[in-house]
Amino acid sequence: MRLPQDWLDIGAQIVERLQGELSGELRQVRLAAAIEEIGDATPASPAVWVAWGGDRIVEGAGPGQGAAQAIDQQWIVALLVRSAKDAASGGGVTDKAGPLLARILAALMGWQPQGCRALRRVEAPRPTYLAGTGVYPLAFAARLTPVNTP
Repeated sequence: MRLPQDWLDIGAQIVERLQGELSGELRQVRLAAAIEEIGDATPASPAVWVAWGGDRIVEGAGPGQGAAQAIDQQWIVALLVRSAKDAASGGGVTDKAGPLLARILAALMGWQPQGCRALRRVEAPRPTYLAGTGVYPLAFAARLTPVNTP
């Protein structure tokens, strides 16, 4: 594949996929400029942020002399849910998050965005919970093997 015109286009494709597959179940799906932005704003709940987590170069997986390299783009898909029910223990948040996480995984695991191989799960940051708000990150890798042709 040629070097993409938009290096972060896979994020927009993930947003579109989730908007389509979870229509009516999520109040907001959007791109975040950085992982640190996830959870900063106060969106309607439930909401999903998609953030680029950087690239990982796959050693020994590209032919040539650096013009073609296999790269795993890391994408964080974080679900935010709020619930006043059992706020001290987080029970209400967990009750809401579990089914939505399963739907997000069903929508993305094995799905192939344009320009890369099918998404696969990779290790994600730990979830966080504070006062009735939970953020549940999932992480996916999208393998690209771009070729830079001058």
